[in-house]
Amino acid sequence: MHDRFLTATGALRYSPALGKTGHTRRDGGSTQWWLIVDCDPELGRYLRHQFLLGHRRTRTLQGPLWGAHISAIRGERPLHETLWKRWDGETVEFEYDPAVRETEGFVWCPVRCERLLALREELGLPREPQPPLHLTIGNANRGD
Repeated sequence: MHDRFLTATGALRYSPALGKTGHTRRDGGSTQWWLIVDCDPELGRYLRHQFLLGHRRTRTLQGPLWGAHISAIRGERPLHETLWKRWDGETVEFEYDPAVRETEGFVWCPVRCERLLALREELGLPREPQPPLHLTIGNANRGD
């Protein structure tokens, strides 16, 4: 099996806001201890279009609230809080598999990024996040 991963870049964003609600999530949680990688909006649009074509134009995707992104830290309070936001805005390179996957309506691509794993360790978090690193590109529109 050959390696299908492609390379892209994005910018680190710590504690991303959720529009007018600030850091409060719909489930009552917070995005205070989140670290995402903002990806090129065109990459998200392209991958959503490929999803549409792959489903013979019968299924569309809604883009994520934060746009195409990678969640490197999802609500995990770091052991080394003084290092939080240390690399805010830094550009990181990552690899992604363009063959999209779907889990419970969320559509994503697997990601490899040594820099994000090292950042997790630097903050005192487990190296591998759960779920594993992935590029979120959209939500399936089920019409409900």
